[in-house]
Amino acid sequence: MLVFLTSSFFAGRALFAVITGGISDRYRKKIIYLAIICFAINALVVSLYSYADNITEVILIRALQGALNGTAWVSIQVILGSIVRTSIRGRVYSIYFASGTLGNVIANTLYSHMANNPLSTILVVSSGLFLMASLLCVGVSLLLPSILREDIIIRRNEKKESNIGELISGLAAIPIALIILGTSMFTSVVRGDLIYIYMNEAFNLLKSDVANVIAITSLLALLGGYLISWISDRISDVLALRMATVIGFLGALSIGVRSIVVVLIGLILYYIANSAVISISRRVAITYYRLGGTFLGIVNAIGNIGSITGSSITGIVYDVYGLSTISIGGVHFTEFVFIISMIVAIPVVCSFLLLKTQHR
Repeated sequence: MLVFLTSSFFAGRALFAVITGGISDRYRKKIIYLAIICFAINALVVSLYSYADNITEVILIRALQGALNGTAWVSIQVILGSIVRTSIRGRVYSIYFASGTLGNVIANTLYSHMANNPLSTILVVSSGLFLMASLLCVGVSLLLPSILREDIIIRRNEKKESNIGELISGLAAIPIALIILGTSMFTSVVRGDLIYIYMNEAFNLLKSDVANVIAITSLLALLGGYLISWISDRISDVLALRMATVIGFLGALSIGVRSIVVVLIGLILYYIANSAVISISRRVAITYYRLGGTFLGIVNAIGNIGSITGSSITGIVYDVYGLSTISIGGVHFTEFVFIISMIVAIPVVCSFLLLKTQHR
């Protein structure tokens, strides 16, 4: 039943990401209100955990939170893509997701200091943070009409001055989807509970040490992700995606090497790739597709599906192989990580199948 705690959240988020993306294409100027409402409801939903009597009720609450998060965050991403120039959109998305990474680091630090507090205290803090997010969205909603009017002028000028208004062929959506799927599947190895188990059993690191490693490597990777997003904005989306997927594959392979130094380098490389793919895929969705909100919602949903399937597959492979090693060319790899890293070869292949897009 425990596996459903994560799966229910991602399933709810995936479904409502697509629904919200479709709604945003019809009501772009009003989509911010969905974010306001969802964050406010989430502030109330977290209190339900104190009333849950069994694991089934907890799973249902997680599914509801996934639906609310899927709706709120897709709304924010669509708005963000709509109000910034195409020439900086990739970098803006990179900063946006970097802020999320920083938020996770701060939240984990806060939680570690509150771990011994009563559940009710933790839930009150969580509710307060959701209310704060809702109020911030209220502030954005007051500024949004004038910002969107400026964006109309910007888009008209961009169409006159460049050829970036051309749309990517619908066929290109398939390799883009596979890039996102493959990347998010391996992310379940480096973001979930399994990375703690792997680092503890393979390198005798304490849970707190692993948390610090993840935080530090994630922060170091933000700059690399931003630089690749710059390439996406200024040179070519395709080149940026190819760089990101190759770096991600090298990082995934390195994480499986039985050397703590190589693993740390691998984590940085993979976090760079993951950050870049997430940002560029959103940029591509909003920039090159007429139904940009819908495609952005699908992009989010595919990422969530990848997280679910990746966790399940990785768990099965780990149960079969454990921490057994395999030697290739004199290099010792942890077998289950090496096997799962082959999934990341799919994004590499797909990135070289992408159609050449016309860019500045």
